Amino acid sequence: MLISYIIIDFLGLINQNLSDFESFENFICLGYCKSYESVIDTILEKKPQVIFFNVSDEIPFSIIYEFGHFLDIMPYIIVVNKEKNNAYSALKHGASDYLLFPIQIKELRKSLLKITKLTNIIDNKKICIRSNGDHHFMLFEEIVYMKADNNTTDFYLQNGGVVPGFKTMKFYESQLPVCFFRIHNSYIVNINFISRINFGKLDCYLLNNTVKIPFSRTYKNLVELIIKQIT
Repeated sequence: MLISYIIIDFLGLINQNLSDFESFENFICLGYCKSYESVIDTILEKKPQVIFFNVSDEIPFSIIYEFGHFLDIMPYIIVVNKEKNNAYSALKHGASDYLLFPIQIKELRKSLLKITKLTNIIDNKKICIRSNGDHHFMLFEEIVYMKADNNTTDFYLQNGGVVPGFKTMKFYESQLPVCFFRIHNSYIVNINFISRINFGKLDCYLLNNTVKIPFSRTYKNLVELIIKQIT
């Protein structure tokens, strides 16, 4: 299972220090925040499981308290800072872990292993889809893609079945794990089933090219992120 993260860093130091982070194939970066104003919007939109946070005067510890006002489940927050004396304040404000600059690969690996273990414990492998009075409990790994239909959402399954859900795609999107990407206003795809992407025709092929769905230029950056993740 992929584990998503964002970086909060006004100074841009974390990105420089995480040059080896790509080697951890189960982790994927969904965003980078360099301003106080962008943090909450990014977290609410991306819903990361992990946050790397370099505290500064521009983005202080107090912003962690704001997360609790908007989120049902708090992300795993790793504060990364050059000052050892800030470790106590970080934990007091609700951080899960603390790393010093320059980041030591050994210490980073310890944090990532703790996150992986925790995620495996709390991970929900099913989604509940309400349809015509029925409650369908579908495994995420069975869902190939989702298609919006006005205020309802159709779930297309690996076995060829289609289950309609009487909620908007936006409602279901908030419950999906990180292997699901929105590639169009009307489509969300499980990247585990992607077999081909054609940028010329803006088409995404699934299930060994037996299914074709479109993606839009608006989501081109996400499609490029999908390619990077798969390869």
